[in-house]
Amino acid sequence: MTPRSGLAVNRGAALIMALLVVALATTLASTMIWRQDMWLRQVETRRDLAQARLLAIAGIDFARAVLAEDARTSSIDHLGEPWASKIPAMPAEGGEIGGELADEQAKWNLNNLVRNGQVQPDSLAVLGRLLNQLQLPPELAWTLADWIDSDSEATPDGAEDAYYLGQTPPYRTANRELSDLDNLLRVRGFNSLIIDKLRPYVSVLPGYNPVNLNTTSAIVLAAVLPDLSPADAQQIIVERNRIPFRDVGDFRNRLPRVEQGNSSASGQLDTRSRYFSVSIRSRYGNADLASTALLDRLTTWPAIVWQKFE
Repeated sequence: MTPRSGLAVNRGAALIMALLVVALATTLASTMIWRQDMWLRQVETRRDLAQARLLAIAGIDFARAVLAEDARTSSIDHLGEPWASKIPAMPAEGGEIGGELADEQAKWNLNNLVRNGQVQPDSLAVLGRLLNQLQLPPELAWTLADWIDSDSEATPDGAEDAYYLGQTPPYRTANRELSDLDNLLRVRGFNSLIIDKLRPYVSVLPGYNPVNLNTTSAIVLAAVLPDLSPADAQQIIVERNRIPFRDVGDFRNRLPRVEQGNSSASGQLDTRSRYFSVSIRSRYGNADLASTALLDRLTTWPAIVWQKFE
């Protein structure tokens, strides 16, 4: 090999090395830029989610204000009031927000089944009638009662620890109130399909709560009042939509055909509600957020019992 050819080889090798270094540097730079871009996108996403969450919180507070104003100006709750109007999505603070309020006492509270740890026969009968109308197994009322009551004695159609400890994995009965409708997934006989079928008609609220005559459905009303025919239930809905009931006495006077002779049925009805749910859909940038809260209007300013963000 001549000196000139050796020099050419060295120059070629040096050029190749230079190209490799440039390619490596380009790759590293591209990777760093990509990572930085991903990091910026993550920061933007977190920022958008935080802003969407703030919008949702503002929406929940607005709903609380609406309920507070309603309590100040009205002694009953009905579907013709401002709180019952659904708010469509509208621009707000650089994003979008919309939502609605719902009366949770339009439904039947599953925790009515048990008071002071003891199953209430009248409430058990109400749930049984509701299950029958929805064509669901009647024994679900007993299994739920056993799940909530304070003792460990299973009823003939119910289930206590002896059943649940035999599951995989084993667990015990709650022996306390439900805190969420999805708690039913742990109760014998319930599944997601059954829960979805019940959802429009039942609620999970702390303690005992009556059904609001002015907001409930014909199905729930017929479950509470055993002598009520489907035609009577529909008549009540039409009548109350025309002129809301002032109280249970007004309900009786305006519909004399409906028998409410026993005090247990009367005690399960009211025309004013304490618990409401608010559902908010907010959007900011690329972030969409759904939020739900349960509001307790025991005092002038409703308290938040729980809230969820999805």
